[in-house]
Amino acid sequence: MCKPTYEELEKRIKDLKKTEEELYLQKTYFEKLFNSAPKAIVLHDHNDIVVNVNDEFTRMFGYSREEAIGKPINDLVASEEFKEHAAANSYMVVHGQRTDNDSKRKRKDGTLFDAWIIGAPIIHNGKQMGVYAIYRDITGRKKAEEARIRLKEEARMARDIQVNLLPKSNPEISGYDIAGMSLPALNVGGDYYDFIRLDEHRIAVGLGDVSGKGLAAALVMSNLQATIRGQTLFDGNANECLERANKLLFDRTDSKTFVSLFYGILDTQKNTLCYANAGQNTPLIFSPNKKPLPLKTHGPALGLLEDVSYQKDEISINPGDSLLIYSDGISEAMNDRMEEFGDEKLRKIVQRDNGNSANDVIEKIIAAVNLHFGDASQNDDMTIIILKRKP
Repeated sequence: MCKPTYEELEKRIKDLKKTEEELYLQKTYFEKLFNSAPKAIVLHDHNDIVVNVNDEFTRMFGYSREEAIGKPINDLVASEEFKEHAAANSYMVVHGQRTDNDSKRKRKDGTLFDAWIIGAPIIHNGKQMGVYAIYRDITGRKKAEEARIRLKEEARMARDIQVNLLPKSNPEISGYDIAGMSLPALNVGGDYYDFIRLDEHRIAVGLGDVSGKGLAAALVMSNLQATIRGQTLFDGNANECLERANKLLFDRTDSKTFVSLFYGILDTQKNTLCYANAGQNTPLIFSPNKKPLPLKTHGPALGLLEDVSYQKDEISINPGDSLLIYSDGISEAMNDRMEEFGDEKLRKIVQRDNGNSANDVIEKIIAAVNLHFGDASQNDDMTIIILKRKP
């Protein structure tokens, strides 16, 4: 066998150096890739002994690379209560299976955190060389999930409160047709309406809008209903009821909370409505063959000022008359072109359908508003009361 020439040896040496340089570059590239990964990565053998960890592992768990390498991985990162779960995962991965689950893991200082964990075997030329595990701290995600669950439960509780507060049925009064409806924009709204029997000939009618949404608004609404119903025991006028309610709400709520409320007392013997208005949309009275007229009296919303004197007024409800009481979620309903439904459309519907039942008129209004929305979503609670005196 011929000895290689000097030139051949020199070429072989150069090729070896080149291969070494390429291997070094690949090793350097792998290490940089390994250590720049945003998730903690652990390489370990079939006995769960740590072979290597990346920089994110040292940051996430608090161990240096020297402290981690050579140690059983589950002794480092699994607390006693999760050791069995961790061991089961390791067994599956060592035997060629991939795992993917959420669990708790511990840091060097003993604190637990929520982790998303992937474990998988490392296969080369059909042979399993070892295993790797990837850890991601999902504490933030878990907190967000818990917050969503909590909000969902709060919404359910608030919805239950709201359903129990609203009238179960419309009042049946000889010579009158009265109906109400409330549709919240979210799971729970801040709108409120109520019918309260005072005696054989009188019934109180209220429609309000609590600032805010959700559970907080529902609780204020509950407070409002209890307050208004409590005031009816004093047998006062509509304005006196609002003044006492205002004082109670001002004392019990914060400065950001207020309630707009229309409150009237219908006397079916005298066919009159005595009312006062605390910041609510001005109701409209519709009479046959006449233009609708707005009620005149109004004042500030409840809870804004400590001492307020509300004015009362009294109107006659003649045969064929209709009273429309509504929240601004109806008139200000906005479509995707940022156009409001408007008071004029509302008036026309009531005038056109004045011969229908109160409930039918409400359904026609809601249908018209929903048509106006188009692809836009309902952006505020919608509440309506129609009070009609039969011809």
